Amino acid sequence: MARPEINEGLNALFEEAMGLKFSKKIYEATFMDLYEQHKDLMARIIEACEVESEREAAIEEISDIIPQLLQKKLDAASSKRKKESVQLDCNTVMVTYVVPVIGYSRNEACESIIDKMIEKWNNISAMKLQKAHYEEIQGGFKTRLCYITTAVCKSLDKPDDCYELNLLRQYRDEHLAIQAEGAEIIREYYDVAPTIVKRIDEQQDSDTVYQNIWETYLSPCISLIEQDEKSACRELYIQMVRELQHQYIYS
Repeated sequence: MARPEINEGLNALFEEAMGLKFSKKIYEATFMDLYEQHKDLMARIIEACEVESEREAAIEEISDIIPQLLQKKLDAASSKRKKESVQLDCNTVMVTYVVPVIGYSRNEACESIIDKMIEKWNNISAMKLQKAHYEEIQGGFKTRLCYITTAVCKSLDKPDDCYELNLLRQYRDEHLAIQAEGAEIIREYYDVAPTIVKRIDEQQDSDTVYQNIWETYLSPCISLIEQDEKSACRELYIQMVRELQHQYIYS
């Protein structure tokens, strides 16, 4: 059976991660600091699963700890809107920090715990969680040229200097960047876009996904720019980043 210190340690890991930010600039240092703080906890988890006769029971019990914490947070939320906010915040923490910390060693028992934990989590949360490792997230940040607009246009056989990309870049540099909060919107886009593209590229229907992004967001954005409806384009641009972020990073 899982020891009390494992229960307390995983709860502490989750709550600490709830206070962390997620961005390209700070992710590596923040993740490694969190992992180092909880490295002894990971060793205790592995140790608890070492006895073959107790292995499955230990994995089962340990994998239940954090989903139970989610259930408590949802039970404490007083409205549907607050429950949705709790689920989004908790999914963000799980996929960016908690699951990657547990899986960092690539230990077989830890991988089994993650798989069962996500299964239990998804039985509780309406916002489904997918497995993610630190290297996958960090690798997405390092894919310098694969941003959403470029990846979409590439999937449509449009060159890097096509009219559409040049128009979007001009909008970014000459309008969005000088607006209030514009620089922050651009920074957020460049923080998350490579990881989103990496996740989409892993899908068997990635071309269909990119086609949908083009039809839903980018083509309308281009039309709005051409009509000098720059504020409306800004809102649709923000919506694109938020919705793709939720779908391909936080779920």
